[in-house]
Amino acid sequence: MAARISRLPGHDCRYYRSGRCLYEEQRNPGLDESHHCVVLLRLGRAFDDFAQRAENLGMTEEQAGLAWKARFPEALAREGSCRMRPPGDTTSFPDCANAAGDLCLLALPLCVGVCPRFARRQDT
Repeated sequence: MAARISRLPGHDCRYYRSGRCLYEEQRNPGLDESHHCVVLLRLGRAFDDFAQRAENLGMTEEQAGLAWKARFPEALAREGSCRMRPPGDTTSFPDCANAAGDLCLLALPLCVGVCPRFARRQDT
């Protein structure tokens, strides 16, 4: 009887996170913007647009900071929604179970199991 070999999830691989493979992202951090959390990208663009307008109006850093603080709830309400955002277990923004820093785990490729890039997770 021939033995059947099946792939295993990469739980012990340093690139494995919640069923996703972080290899490409860790190899070239930030290169693929499609891996980033869309909420954080939209809020970043909203802040950049605001900062440009504040500079054009000649606002001081303090004035701009106060104005952004007043406008942030509105920006968050407009830009901060994501249909794939289950609550995480933290109180830090964006507190999403699919977030790993500024990355969206759902945007990363699925881990297909032990692969040629498998690297044992180092205990810290």
